[in-house]
Amino acid sequence: MNKNLGVVVPCANPAVEPEIHALVPTGYFPYITRLPFYSDLDMSARLNKYVGDLPDSIDRLKGLDISGVLVACTGSSYPLGIDGDKQWTDNASKQLGKPVVSAAGSVLKVLKLLNAHELIVISPYPSWLTEQLSAYWKSAGFTINELIEIDKSGTIYDLTADGVLEALKIALSKNASNGNQVLLIAGTGVPSLAPIESILDSFDIPIVTSQIAGVWNLFSSSHLRDEIQNSPSAALRKLDQQIKQRAQK
Repeated sequence: MNKNLGVVVPCANPAVEPEIHALVPTGYFPYITRLPFYSDLDMSARLNKYVGDLPDSIDRLKGLDISGVLVACTGSSYPLGIDGDKQWTDNASKQLGKPVVSAAGSVLKVLKLLNAHELIVISPYPSWLTEQLSAYWKSAGFTINELIEIDKSGTIYDLTADGVLEALKIALSKNASNGNQVLLIAGTGVPSLAPIESILDSFDIPIVTSQIAGVWNLFSSSHLRDEIQNSPSAALRKLDQQIKQRAQK
């Protein structure tokens, strides 16, 4: 019988659900609950509104005997800052009685475990949200060496895997083989897993996404890290090995 996980995702996000299914280890099933649709709010207001919507989303997952929850919405975390994001998920963890991790908090944890100091960032966001992203990661102590913007229009959910692959190849060409450098693809709405796995054997730099980091952290925080090597995703297994290797240095 499968063990259950919970995932909270913005209502129109097309990337999270298929990627989470491709990432979770054998024997686990992700149950998805979607945040409300606000047709009268712009993107910034929606992201801010989602912060207060999380408790209701957590309540919707309570009857499923889940091991933990991933909140797969990075953009809501940026205005909260590092401490505010932690408080947000700490409160949700107390409500659920199980670990609740955010996409941004998961990326932060993975970056620290990778001993990252410098980032190459691919941003799919409009300019104002890219500015929030940059401020968030700089406040955490990271230097952004390269910033590659895919689309400034705000139509994140229209991005294609081919477009992400081209941006990924550009980003990899910027890698200076710095042992403390990591490539970060921002945003949960980006179809990034298939492009990464299509060229997985051609690079050594760790590549971190909200989904990959989120699943890794959810299993780590739920004391299930050994299960990660049972994931069907080579990208997740590779990241786990990179974290172990860097922890030994």
